[in-house]
Amino acid sequence: MQPNRKTNTLVQAQEFELSSIDSAQGDADINFALFYFGASKRHKKRRLPIGCLKSSLISAALKFPILLGRVVSTSDNQGLKVAVDPDNLNWPDITEASVGNMSIASLQRNGFAWSRWPRATETIDLAQRPGNPMIGVHIVRYVCGGISVHIKTRHLIVDGNGVWRFYSYWAQICRNECKKSARQFFDCTQDSEPHLLSRSPVFDKVLIPPVPSHDVEIADDIATEHIDRMTRFFDRLVERRLHSSSVASFGSYDYSMRKFTLTYEAATRLKAVHGQLVNCSPEHMSFVLAHNITYISTNDLVCALFWRAITRAHYALNPRDPDTCMMLACDMRKRIGLSQAYTGNMSFPLVMHMEKSQMQRHTITDTATHIRQQVNTLSPEYVRQMSAFMASPDALQKLISMFHPGNSFFSASIVSRFMMFDMVDFGFGKPTHIDIPPYLTPGFSIWMPTRPTTQSAKTPATSIDIALREDIYQLVINDSEFSEYLEVMF
Repeated sequence: MQPNRKTNTLVQAQEFELSSIDSAQGDADINFALFYFGASKRHKKRRLPIGCLKSSLISAALKFPILLGRVVSTSDNQGLKVAVDPDNLNWPDITEASVGNMSIASLQRNGFAWSRWPRATETIDLAQRPGNPMIGVHIVRYVCGGISVHIKTRHLIVDGNGVWRFYSYWAQICRNECKKSARQFFDCTQDSEPHLLSRSPVFDKVLIPPVPSHDVEIADDIATEHIDRMTRFFDRLVERRLHSSSVASFGSYDYSMRKFTLTYEAATRLKAVHGQLVNCSPEHMSFVLAHNITYISTNDLVCALFWRAITRAHYALNPRDPDTCMMLACDMRKRIGLSQAYTGNMSFPLVMHMEKSQMQRHTITDTATHIRQQVNTLSPEYVRQMSAFMASPDALQKLISMFHPGNSFFSASIVSRFMMFDMVDFGFGKPTHIDIPPYLTPGFSIWMPTRPTTQSAKTPATSIDIALREDIYQLVINDSEFSEYLEVMF
């Protein structure tokens, strides 16, 4: 779908310089799949308005010009930027396919297991499409009249937070075009006009001056210490891998994607039993008191459960490897004064390192408190130091070493706090299911809500998708501490 020349006049020539953390994303894409029923009691065999979905995508992209640009090198060839040329806009890539022998209901009966998705849902890598578009949408029609919408966005210009804000704005436009009542869509800014989102910066400004305060100074000291400790860990990790002849390659491991669920009841029980700061060890209690930590979040506790179970599994298979680490994607918007409407990359990787023997001595509460303690390292100083680290010539080698499947490693990317099912009502109802395609990045997980409305206590509240080695997976699901709270979906 190519808009006419008049549409192009709505976009000005401009450039968006990308930070080192943005550039490190390379050709990575952010993927989501949205499934919608086409039939209802009032509209049997209803065909959903695909035309509105496509035209509103163009309208929404015009409000975020970075989506219409192309990645080029900076003038000094030291970095990357996105250049937007009104005479040569990089329009979203929109494709369609049909499935003649499958319905959304049949997918639902099988729990939307990835193995049951039709081949038509497979999308093409954006980097392989003409012009390397920033966003690609693949629409699949089902025999029941329903559709699935598969959306890919280039990660170097946006994070998961920004992606869902864009989806929300796109859905709001589509609802208007479909002549449905335009309900107020979810937006943390609580702005009355959705177009105000487009006035926010859409690329990574890492050097925004912070508001001076005593708390920031404390956080900066912690951040400096954390970066130093992380750098020493990486150096040791790379050194060990470079001199080890017994380390197998990525492809030599048997991997599979797994989905776990956390019910409302289990989350409540987990928080009640292990979320009390009074249960911390003296080692962590001193930090809790010194830095006014008042709570342990549910996210901290679930991260702790995964990290601990994966560490125990690795320890059982390789007791000589002393290290374990976790990487947590953390949102920096509030901490450096950006509007919540900001849509660019502001999720910074927080790497936490611990010795396996230390974790073995910990309780769940201790590990969760350790995670909360590390999250408190996030400050403008951490942003600056992390950006400098990512710009170093050996940063990529260090990150690859951390992701190696032979390591005890867990990475959490959490978007479960978003009201996803409300944010992507395009005018034909909320989606039946939201998911991501299966991927095989070792140890990397993504958390998402599982239902559009409040359910009973035993209904899954959040799903956690993670790629695990088969031997690690078998040990994790048989881990008594882990299985007390988390369930295997498939």
